[in-house]
Amino acid sequence: MVLAGHDFAAPKRRDTSGWAAVAAVLAAGLRYEGFETCGCGREPKFRPRTSAQLRQRRRLAARRGVALADMLAARDPYGDGA
Repeated sequence: MVLAGHDFAAPKRRDTSGWAAVAAVLAAGLRYEGFETCGCGREPKFRPRTSAQLRQRRRLAARRGVALADMLAARDPYGDGA
């Protein structure tokens, strides 16, 4: 068992694409955090939800020489911040 974070929403049981993305995010050391019920102003952080988004970010991380965890957390992988 792994603590995925307070904001983790599990994909449907048969959604293999979604579970592959969850496994990659957790293997990269990221968690599903960001929502605060108190309204403290924290923004939800992006995490890939499908294997297509995961493949895209893996390719871009390898091409740019960026850590995979940084690319998985990037909302817009083509932006300047990634």
